[in-house]
Amino acid sequence: MTSTAGQTRPDRAAIAHRIDLATRAALHRTLDELGPSLLLEPLVEAAFTTIEGGKRLRGSFALIGAAIADGRDPGEDDLDALAAALELYQASALAHDDLVDHSDTRRGRPTPHVALASSHRASGWRGSAQDYGAAAAILLGDLLLSAADHTVAGAARELPPGRGSEVLTRFTLMHAEVALGQYLDVRAEQVPLDADDDEAVPLGAALEVVRRKSARYSVVHPLALGVIAGGGDPTLVETVERVAGPWGTAFQLRDDDLGVFGDLSATGKPTGSDLLEGKRTPLLALTWARAPRAARVELAAGLGHTDTSPQLLSRMVGIVEEYGRGPHEELIDELVSRGARELADSGLDARASALLADLGDLLTRREA
Repeated sequence: MTSTAGQTRPDRAAIAHRIDLATRAALHRTLDELGPSLLLEPLVEAAFTTIEGGKRLRGSFALIGAAIADGRDPGEDDLDALAAALELYQASALAHDDLVDHSDTRRGRPTPHVALASSHRASGWRGSAQDYGAAAAILLGDLLLSAADHTVAGAARELPPGRGSEVLTRFTLMHAEVALGQYLDVRAEQVPLDADDDEAVPLGAALEVVRRKSARYSVVHPLALGVIAGGGDPTLVETVERVAGPWGTAFQLRDDDLGVFGDLSATGKPTGSDLLEGKRTPLLALTWARAPRAARVELAAGLGHTDTSPQLLSRMVGIVEEYGRGPHEELIDELVSRGARELADSGLDARASALLADLGDLLTRREA
């Protein structure tokens, strides 16, 4: 822990390292209980590769939530298994998300379905390497989800009975909600784009996808799970949700900005990647509502086409920059302010408020 203005601030690097070790150990425990098989080595190797990297934010948020509830420093509670379960679930969601989005790389490495297809080719197996890679990636995601559930069940057994059942219920509802958000995301990408229709990319629908698919599971649920595990009552859970909800949405909107304007070396996302994937984000919705028809025609021509020419992609990025980025930044600022107002009105003590304020800065500042 470090001290800032008389308040404690979590040592994020140390916490992330602990969660990283706990996540690997949790996956090992699940696989050990299932028993070894040489035939499973490609899937097991892919599972451990998939859980590597990342900032371990979701697990860290759970530890911060527990600290808010019980007054201890983040990480002092023995909740590493809960944090690991969140990271295993995150890896499971990414394996499925990369397949749905036809993403070839993540964090500079081949995505699971690409790596597994390459393994098929290298082994000289029969059939379609692409189909094998897709099927194996689905099963990999299911394996990681099962490992997450196995791990959170173990964590719940270490808690008082009522608290443990609340954690299990919240965790399972979390990944059910993400499935709904994923479906809404996939559905949105199939709706035709009419350049004459101002509402072809509705902002309300795009924000619902953000809340269900990302904001709540990335921020709100992990914090709430930590509060519950730390012994917080329902009122405290609701208070933390009110503060973190707007910040969680702002966190995803910042990620959407990086999905168009980010630098591959800094973010792991190529410039314009969300446009090539056809993402109907709030950033695109704000752009569409303000862009003239000619600009919409260009957006519609390239959106969701991985073979879009570099020239057209550059023009699309420029259109988003000109018409959507400013309003998008305003929306992020409004969400940041809304969370800050909720925090100011929360009645939380100075220590809990400082932990949440520090978290809000981490979530909403611009990093690239």
